[in-house]
Amino acid sequence: MTGRTPERPYNRAMQRERALSLIIAYKLGKGGLWLVFAALIVAGMRMGLGDQLLGLAVALRHHSQAWSLQLADLVVRVATRRGLWTVVVALLADGAFSLLEGWALVYGHWWGPWLVVVGTGSLLPFEVVALLRRPHVVRLALLAVNLAIVVYLARKALRERTVRTPERSEGAD
Repeated sequence: MTGRTPERPYNRAMQRERALSLIIAYKLGKGGLWLVFAALIVAGMRMGLGDQLLGLAVALRHHSQAWSLQLADLVVRVATRRGLWTVVVALLADGAFSLLEGWALVYGHWWGPWLVVVGTGSLLPFEVVALLRRPHVVRLALLAVNLAIVVYLARKALRERTVRTPERSEGAD
């Protein structure tokens, strides 16, 4: 039994690092995928496939962030061509921001977790409203994943801040 005690903190640290790796993969993967989708929509529009792409736009609205969903919903109702461009802009913005978040976490910037917490956390109310208006399993899953990411990274950032603070104060003396 005493041989297992030292392994527990190590295992918890490994789980935390796995969780961070999963968050990084999620952010980078989502960001890259959104940029690819935006490029495909633009290319399809240039090839005259606008009407067929509206079906893709509807599908993307079910799988993207709540703020881009609301923006896309508003414009798609007004004009279909403009709606596609709005989806492209929303995908580009969300994709670029997700890549920035992933990059900040990969390189271990102290502000990286806070960027994700503020960026993702500020959009959670919109996701809740979108879920209540149009319940969907994918929206519920995205809300749960984003909430877990916010809680995990906020706790991690607060823990690291308390660990770093004594080191800074010692160096300042």
